[in-house]
Amino acid sequence: MAWLDWIRNKRAPAARIRPQAVATFSLPEDRAGSHWGGGGFIGLPNDTPFGMLPVYRFLRDAIPDVSDAIWTWKRLCQTGYDIEILRASSDAANERAARILRELDMRVNSGDRGMDGLLDIFYGSLFTYGAAAFEIVMSQSRETIHDVVPVDVWTVRFRREDGVLQPYQLYDGNEIQLPRERFIYVGLDRDGTNPYGRSMLRSLPFVLKIQQRLIEDMAKATRNAGWSKLHVQYSPEERHNGESIEAYEQRVNGSFKQLCDKLAGMETDQNIITHDNVGISIVRGDQHAQIFYENHKVIEEQVITGMHLMPILLGRNYGTTETYGTAQFEIINRQVESVNRSVKRILERLYNFELSLMWGEAEARVNMRTNRTVDVLREAQARAREIGNAVQLREEGFITQEVAAKQLGLL
Repeated sequence: MAWLDWIRNKRAPAARIRPQAVATFSLPEDRAGSHWGGGGFIGLPNDTPFGMLPVYRFLRDAIPDVSDAIWTWKRLCQTGYDIEILRASSDAANERAARILRELDMRVNSGDRGMDGLLDIFYGSLFTYGAAAFEIVMSQSRETIHDVVPVDVWTVRFRREDGVLQPYQLYDGNEIQLPRERFIYVGLDRDGTNPYGRSMLRSLPFVLKIQQRLIEDMAKATRNAGWSKLHVQYSPEERHNGESIEAYEQRVNGSFKQLCDKLAGMETDQNIITHDNVGISIVRGDQHAQIFYENHKVIEEQVITGMHLMPILLGRNYGTTETYGTAQFEIINRQVESVNRSVKRILERLYNFELSLMWGEAEARVNMRTNRTVDVLREAQARAREIGNAVQLREEGFITQEVAAKQLGLL
């Protein structure tokens, strides 16, 4: 029987050995334990203090150009989306999945405008702080998502534990460990291994300080030189014979004060009547030498650049052709699409997490809508030509139906 055992052992499939994770030689830029990321937390890029995050909110609320830029980015990205149910196990499961997702949209954000309100908070946080965070709250039965609530990103810290990033929240001096599997954090323009996002406003504080000082100086100078003024010249009377110096000074000061009181209390339609020792002339405002607009325009362009916007989207356009404005808008749309790809993944994660808990099987795919171009007719003609080319390639047998659908962005 030894030969039979030998044959069995030879024919038995070899046991599959799971590959073990190999440690990397490169190290993350954590700077854990530094004074910026106290408590062993990872610090912000460039040793930026966490105290700058509330400053960004102040700049957004107090500086008109920054407020307009954040408002514009939010509205550009809120293009809307469509949900597609895929691979449903039955028609009933398809209908059940659609109903569950509709109810989830209404339930998140504690019912305050639902998913629309949650995305509004998401975009506002993303473009202000360079990051946005959510927490998925499960129901008591653990059978559904009870809520999805925003998390204040300026309170979020990360610490590397056992090779993974563990999020914490600092609240009232306490460290609250957040559930990693139910915590969603999106960082904009991350640097290397640093988990935090990078705010667009990081490059603006110095420029905004110059801008606000320039506006303040402009207001003072305009108020001072922008209006005509009366220049009153008072020539003291001669000293009387036998009048002491003290009495003479007292009389002159009294006459001067009396003249000042009369001029200060004059109405607009009253005329001035004085002795001939009082001369009155008009000093007219002259603003020809002021170049405040040109100076402010230079600073304003720095704000627009720092916010990654084009001048036309903040009401400025330095070109005279339609092509100039159209090119700017097309570039902005590319940036919007890149941001919304992250939103698409977040929404699909939420929806598929909810569908995984339901009875039956189904998957959700989110299709983000895009902003319409300036020339809608030209866009429609180009799309029709693109569809025609894909259909012709499929009919000629060069590509399959699936490949054609991918080329058209339908899969």
